[in-house]
Amino acid sequence: MKLFWKLLSASIRSRMQYKLNFLLSMTANALLHVLDYVMLAAILLRFDNVKGWEIEEIGFLYGISSIAVSLYRTFAPEIHNFEKYMVHGEFDSLLIRPISPFLFLLTRNVNLSHLGGVIQGLLILTVSAVQLDISLPLFVALCLYLPVAVMSSFIIALALGVVTATIGFWTQKIKDLQAFTLYAPFNAANFPLTIYPTWLKFIFFTVLPIAFMNYLPMTYLLNKGGQFYYIFVTPCVSFLFFGLAYHFWSFGIRFYHSTGS
Repeated sequence: MKLFWKLLSASIRSRMQYKLNFLLSMTANALLHVLDYVMLAAILLRFDNVKGWEIEEIGFLYGISSIAVSLYRTFAPEIHNFEKYMVHGEFDSLLIRPISPFLFLLTRNVNLSHLGGVIQGLLILTVSAVQLDISLPLFVALCLYLPVAVMSSFIIALALGVVTATIGFWTQKIKDLQAFTLYAPFNAANFPLTIYPTWLKFIFFTVLPIAFMNYLPMTYLLNKGGQFYYIFVTPCVSFLFFGLAYHFWSFGIRFYHSTGS
């Protein structure tokens, strides 16, 4: 664990050498995310609610998802871009290093520009919280639970990235697959799952468990008919799913064959 933090801090320091570039990239990223939500809000405001969810409640789903995905893109860009290691044979160099390839990928090339998405998510959560119409005790519980929700969502997003990357040991290319295992689920997590058909909700509760990122605990904290124990299910599922993803990675790496390039 000490090695992990040393490698991570070294990666962050290397990025911070170019402070102006970092600030410009982060600002641009944040503005793009804000514009995306403004356009979405403009559409949602044309309706009274979406399947019983008000726009500020959807803002909570969107904010949590945005922060989680941005953290994933910040701290796991090499997992997300794992295809290059397969196609160009770069994974060979990781196998001869004295540390785990998985650990190395998680600490290499931290992309701080995606922290703009974290800022955008925090702004949306703040604006949404001000407009919420819930009891004070529930509001306090919601605020206290948000860090748990965000970290659990980040872990689930990371696990999905790891599973997708692992499939690359067999297929080499994963860019097209990511549209189904990452981009579509991450976008779907921005909205209440009640808008999706039953078969798709089943997938989001099982194979691609984005339902646990924000929707399930928010059904309780936002008075949407959820049960109290839902707030404990989310962190449990996140660690379980990440554990399964890591074991899948450990299994898949045995099937890696160098491209010879």
